[in-house]
Amino acid sequence: MGKKQSLRSKAVHLVSDLTTVLLNPISDHNRPSLPLSEEEEDDGELKGSESEVEGPDTSSFTAFLYSFLSSSDSGDNSVIDDVSVVENDDLMNENLVVKKGLLSRGKQSLGKAIYLAAKMGGFRTQEHGRDNFESDGCGVEMKHIQPLKEVPGVPLVDCLPDISEPSMLISNSLRNVVYDSLPSLIHGRKWLMMYSTWKHGISLSTLYRRSMLWPGPSLLVVGDRKGAVFGSLVEAPLRPSIKRKYQGTNSTFVFTNISGNPVVYRPTGVNRYFTLCTTDFLAFGGGGHFALYLDGDLLNGSSSVSETYNNPCLAHSPEFQVKEVELWGFVFPSKYEEILKLSRTEAPGICRC
Repeated sequence: MGKKQSLRSKAVHLVSDLTTVLLNPISDHNRPSLPLSEEEEDDGELKGSESEVEGPDTSSFTAFLYSFLSSSDSGDNSVIDDVSVVENDDLMNENLVVKKGLLSRGKQSLGKAIYLAAKMGGFRTQEHGRDNFESDGCGVEMKHIQPLKEVPGVPLVDCLPDISEPSMLISNSLRNVVYDSLPSLIHGRKWLMMYSTWKHGISLSTLYRRSMLWPGPSLLVVGDRKGAVFGSLVEAPLRPSIKRKYQGTNSTFVFTNISGNPVVYRPTGVNRYFTLCTTDFLAFGGGGHFALYLDGDLLNGSSSVSETYNNPCLAHSPEFQVKEVELWGFVFPSKYEEILKLSRTEAPGICRC
């Protein structure tokens, strides 16, 4: 019996210490009277005698727990005195009645404690319209999280990866749209300039060779002398084909900014005429006309409607003069410094074919 009493005493002290810090300020004496719950209304005996009995102090949650433990362990006539029930009733039923009433009062105190804690923590939001709120039954109200709305023409790109050097053609708006259209597997990779006419010389063969610096999707960007910027996502390396065999995959696309905002045109699935590399020219799209065509000296080009991408003319006119050409690769961060160093080993404008 002594050991049992000691364990009970320790448990009571532990619960008392915890609840004093967390819940003791929440007291029935400090709050307005609340309507009885449905359980208390159903219990006619408890309702009729509550104001007459000098029972245990239930003004705090600590007292409730102490009373609950004491009543569970003793099982004597004090339980009967607290409730003022008939002396001949079964002792087990009386214990259940007391626990039921005290538990109902404890639930009210605990509910208010959760409410106040949530309010102090900033989870209760004050809004004029309450239609967007839901209650969990304890007074804590949570507002639905509204998803971000996408503005037409402005992709939701938080930040762009590093770029090896400034571009003569790619603006911030164009880079955002192109990056949003790239395959997700290459998102986060660093942009490396593999070829530029102003840096490496005007040569189609140099463009082909330098496309071997990094395999995979690469961005070819062309600027004409009227200010239009357009191009295509290609699969590197670009290998000239004597038999004029197309290469590439359906992840490629063409783009242009002639409308004032960058626009991307993806494959329609009608054919697989993505990229055609020869020693005399470089072309993209097909099915009657090329979407984009560049001659062997990278000085002139043309653009027209193609079945591959269902695109309009990408330049301001079907025939145009080339101002600049750039080829960008997307390199893993772990390989970036190595490939960047390799890309700078050639002297500008020299072609070793």
